Amino acid sequence: MLKQKLTFYGYIILAIATVGFCLQCSRFGGRSASADEDDASKWQNLGADAQYVGMNTCRSCHEAIYQSFIKTGMGRSFGPATAGRTAGNFHHNKPLYDTYKDLYYQPYLKDSLLFVKEFRLKGHDTIYSRKEQISYIIGSGHHTNSHIINENGYLYQAPFTYYTQKGEWDFPPGFENGQNSRFSREIGIECMSCHNTLPGFDSGSVNKFSYVPDGINCERCHGPGSIHVKNKLAGKLTDTSKGPDYTIVNPRKLPYNLQIDVCQRCHLQGDAVLKPGKTFFDFRPGMKLRTVMDEFLPVYENQEHGFLMASQAERLQKSQCFLKTQNKAQDQRLNCITCHNPHISVKYTPEQYFLDKCRGCHKNAHHQDPQVLQTAGSNCISCHMPKSSAIDIPHVTITDHDIRIVKPQKDNGAIGIGKFKGLACINDKNPDSLTMARAYLYFYEKFEHRAENLDSALKYLKSFSAEKYPADYMYYYYQKNNFQMVVNTVAHATVPLRDAVCNYQAGQAYFNLRQLPQSILYFKKACELQPYNLEYHVRLATAYTYARDFVAARKELGFVIKQNPETASAWNMLAFVDLATNNFDEARKNLDKTFLLDPDYEPGHINMVKYYIARNMFKEAKIEVNNILKRNPGSEEAKAQKQLLERAGV
Repeated sequence: MLKQKLTFYGYIILAIATVGFCLQCSRFGGRSASADEDDASKWQNLGADAQYVGMNTCRSCHEAIYQSFIKTGMGRSFGPATAGRTAGNFHHNKPLYDTYKDLYYQPYLKDSLLFVKEFRLKGHDTIYSRKEQISYIIGSGHHTNSHIINENGYLYQAPFTYYTQKGEWDFPPGFENGQNSRFSREIGIECMSCHNTLPGFDSGSVNKFSYVPDGINCERCHGPGSIHVKNKLAGKLTDTSKGPDYTIVNPRKLPYNLQIDVCQRCHLQGDAVLKPGKTFFDFRPGMKLRTVMDEFLPVYENQEHGFLMASQAERLQKSQCFLKTQNKAQDQRLNCITCHNPHISVKYTPEQYFLDKCRGCHKNAHHQDPQVLQTAGSNCISCHMPKSSAIDIPHVTITDHDIRIVKPQKDNGAIGIGKFKGLACINDKNPDSLTMARAYLYFYEKFEHRAENLDSALKYLKSFSAEKYPADYMYYYYQKNNFQMVVNTVAHATVPLRDAVCNYQAGQAYFNLRQLPQSILYFKKACELQPYNLEYHVRLATAYTYARDFVAARKELGFVIKQNPETASAWNMLAFVDLATNNFDEARKNLDKTFLLDPDYEPGHINMVKYYIARNMFKEAKIEVNNILKRNPGSEEAKAQKQLLERAGV
């Protein structure tokens, strides 16, 4: 599947609620793995028989904590897009302007609901306009509000974000510098699994949800509550002064390594590689995170002067405050909840609370320069954890968790990083070679499209045979656009292709090599494995059309349009089928529908050229071709159509 190429962390980081920092796990703990496993086995709500009951059930006994928690960043991490939920300033806000696409975006409130208008001007006249209602706001508003559109359960990120700290509207990371994907960036389960509780995700899709909860709730940190509730209703009470209540996880009672993993599950976002057979739903508090996934972060030269927004764990582990506590007793080790109470918002926590945490360890500390101390107002954090802009998110200032003595002449908060050095696994110090290969492949596809990432992936892949691991080699060759090697790998595989993505890649490779029967076969397999992946159905319809099976093509496109009628590629392909069957009036109608959704959709404009030629409207065809080449001078399809017109004397 072809994913949107994003600025690193873009769609993930914008909405992370800053309610606590997080640490690395297994390599820092003093307990052995077996000790952790023995302790974890005592928690009764780790098994499949434990079910989630929802925050309102928890509220019935824990009202005070509930009322406090819903004001935290986690409690406000996701919710309906209403006037009462947004942090945005709608007074005299100017439209955002994309200079690359010549499109404006105007967010606005109407009847307490949030909308966005996309439009284009010619002079003072509006020559194109599209309006979308915003369904959800993602982000607590501490740093940002980003926005999600719901089209029949399919979720997409809208092309605007409110940056709270500066009070500015701007594009989300990954939408700038000509990369504006408008309304097509899919919001998948990796993102949603952290920004709320357990959404109703259709595993046969990339971004289709039947239900989306409003924010993170109690059970994300405490685990499913059904056993706990059942025992309490039956009058089975536990004296927690004598030991933990093992019917529900209390993170404070977990071994240190497992305690940290509760926070790391969502507050250490990077390039995630799932373990075989695992999903983003499989982690439960009390488990080792590395049994479900490995998280990778990029490492750069000069990283002490610039850091990613979700790198608190990486920054914290550099500090002596962290390192010097790792051999102490569990309750004396520095960790997330040393300074942060997840039930209480940082926004409503007095600054003195955090300063007292510093002084709890540094009781006899004194500053060598009284003037510096006076200037800082005796605020340890302002100097030793300075605020800085993140290198990956605009308009956002965050606290650096590398607790240190800052050297002004060298470390003055300057932003910038040097050469990319590689990926580091944060929650497992010894990931295997196959995991490393996948990390580099995913990082290349999703975040940084650089050849050295593919080179690194191949270095690790060489430890495995392509015959036994065809999906990984196909992934590599597909990113290299080496479609012949993709099909060669398929032909020599000794194991079946059970993954939707690799079947899709096989289908696309065969299609590009004009081997249509094989292309259709693998596209169909991909659609069977992910029946609600609309892109797969459009590609299958395309292959059917080239094979002149127009009935099958129309069936696939009809399914896509029924699922999401705002799929421009489906309307355009339907127009292509109409052109191929000489149904010109319907072709024009479907092209018009395409351009209502995307005025610059190039395949649609190519089909419009073909429509004009079929109707002997050569002047209009020439104008259309020239407009395509004006927007995209490198369009090979447009050049071919122009040569065709020139040979015809147009």
